[in-house]
Amino acid sequence: MKRRIDLLDNHYTVTILRSPRQTHMTVNTEAPQSVAITAVTNTKYLIHMGENRVPVQMAVKGNMTYIRAFDRTFALGIVNPVEQAAQETGRSSSTICAPMPGMVVEIMAAAGDRVAKGQPLMTIESMKILTVLTAPKDGDIARILITPGDSFDKNSVLITLSKTKEM
Repeated sequence: MKRRIDLLDNHYTVTILRSPRQTHMTVNTEAPQSVAITAVTNTKYLIHMGENRVPVQMAVKGNMTYIRAFDRTFALGIVNPVEQAAQETGRSSSTICAPMPGMVVEIMAAAGDRVAKGQPLMTIESMKILTVLTAPKDGDIARILITPGDSFDKNSVLITLSKTKEM
């Protein structure tokens, strides 16, 4: 799984690779490190990265995660994969593009449907990981360009919303 994470006004590309025995994380182009998170309570965790063990507190509010570690609080913004794909291609928020190559598993809306920002529209599978793509804004679905079982490439247009004024 690959995600863009914004932290301290910097953008990082974080890739998580899971195997049955271990999880590794790569940040930007650094070498992969073994990672694990152990829950201590519902807000306190112990993060294991390589040989390091760091106690942290975490709270989630919307698309922001707040992490307390090293006597500092960090605001971590996790970018929605649909928004990231739109930013990378320069397309508008009226276009939902594939954040990675994959296959359509399920479509939860139809052309003409009115949708709300954040509403689930489609489930895709990439490298055995299911990702739910959501509406980037309120609007009406103009077209769905793919059907369940279809494969697609990264940045392929999957759904378009009507070009209406923001509600």
